[in-house]
Amino acid sequence: MIAICILILSVTALIEFAVSQWRSMWMTVAAQPLSECLQSATGLSAEAITEKDFDYLLEATEKLCGADAHSHWMKEVKLYYKVVRSVEAFSQEHVPGLASWAKNELVSCSRFAAAILDERLNANLVVASGSQA
Repeated sequence: MIAICILILSVTALIEFAVSQWRSMWMTVAAQPLSECLQSATGLSAEAITEKDFDYLLEATEKLCGADAHSHWMKEVKLYYKVVRSVEAFSQEHVPGLASWAKNELVSCSRFAAAILDERLNANLVVASGSQA
């Protein structure tokens, strides 16, 4: 019985660590400064990105950079966005503090999508300028 409790606690701690590590990796990407290229392509300034821009930024990435241009973390962030969006919708009336946290997380997801789009756009500009030389 004690061995099962230790196993459960160990697996729980491992999962918590893995989620924290994964989140810190994409939050680092989301915190990167964004270039003017993003604003030119989407009309969104870095300061004006909100939680509602996530889907728009995903769509812009697909249209401007191709369907395969997503980061290898984009699927996970998209899933996280959907889960947190549900938490925000539920907590709006019941738990305002949780709704505020959820909104901040959604903005971080949008910033991640913006950073990926900005990275892809800048890479495309480098390739285009290199092929003209």
